[in-house]
Amino acid sequence: MGSLNYASANAPIQMDDRVLAHVRAIVVTKLRRGESFALTMPERDGATETLWMHASVPLRFHLDTDVSLDHELLTVMMNEASSTRGLDLTGPRLAPQVASGRHLKAMTA
Repeated sequence: MGSLNYASANAPIQMDDRVLAHVRAIVVTKLRRGESFALTMPERDGATETLWMHASVPLRFHLDTDVSLDHELLTVMMNEASSTRGLDLTGPRLAPQVASGRHLKAMTA
């Protein structure tokens, strides 16, 4: 289980390493290009959370295991991230593809 620290939030967001590795690849690529986007993730209680991914926001990714990236999944995720909706891990295009590894939850302090 990996984690994403976003800005100065007290609690990291935990994700399955497989999902987080793909999200990290998309975030790094988009921000390197100077492209901001929304990232929507499921929460443990069934709600969703949307973060604005921008180069001015401090981010830290931590993965517990090394993960091979799936080129097909990266392509779908990059297309989503470039859309007006942003990268929506809860949407109909991605939820089924990330479901096998989707254990996202915000950790409370």
